Amino acid sequence: MWLTGKLGEQKGLRLTSGPVENGTGFAVCTDSRHESPGQLFPYGFASSPEEGREAVMLGGYCAGLANAPAGDLEAGEVRLYSAGGAEILLRNNGQVVINGQVFEPGGGA
Repeated sequence: MWLTGKLGEQKGLRLTSGPVENGTGFAVCTDSRHESPGQLFPYGFASSPEEGREAVMLGGYCAGLANAPAGDLEAGEVRLYSAGGAEILLRNNGQVVINGQVFEPGGGA
């Protein structure tokens, strides 16, 4: 990926991981504490990870969360989920499943 390649060119940059803390804001503890680290997401995404989740740090940036639940996903499928149980699934067959309600390709339910 272009971003990790670019960041990897920086001397001394290394990959670490540690638990998320949500006391007074988002923080990750690796070999040092990262207060409100920048998060690497595509445009239009935002996240506030649950406390205790394992965050992957690339330099001073949160590059994602380890051990996200895959559930019954097939290769190529996407799941967006929240800690409260909200979920959107994008299936390989074109279906969109929102909190269990299936929407067929072409707009039918």
